[in-house]
Amino acid sequence: MTQRTRRGFVKKAEALEKLSVGRRGSIQVCTEAKIGSDEYRAAQSVTSATDNLAEVLTGDSTYFHLKPATAQPSSE
Repeated sequence: MTQRTRRGFVKKAEALEKLSVGRRGSIQVCTEAKIGSDEYRAAQSVTSATDNLAEVLTGDSTYFHLKPATAQPSSE
């Protein structure tokens, strides 16, 4: 008798690390492909889907976006 696998636990850190690699690849395609081409539109879709999944996993749809640097508060 075959036993079903038990799912339900997502290794978020590992998944986000792999998603980051894929997102960088889709952004590379966007920068190299002709704007509006099939490749460009498909890469845009991958980037959008990656951001949507990041939001589900972290609660932040901008998880992979560059964040502005924060300055230390001055002690004046």
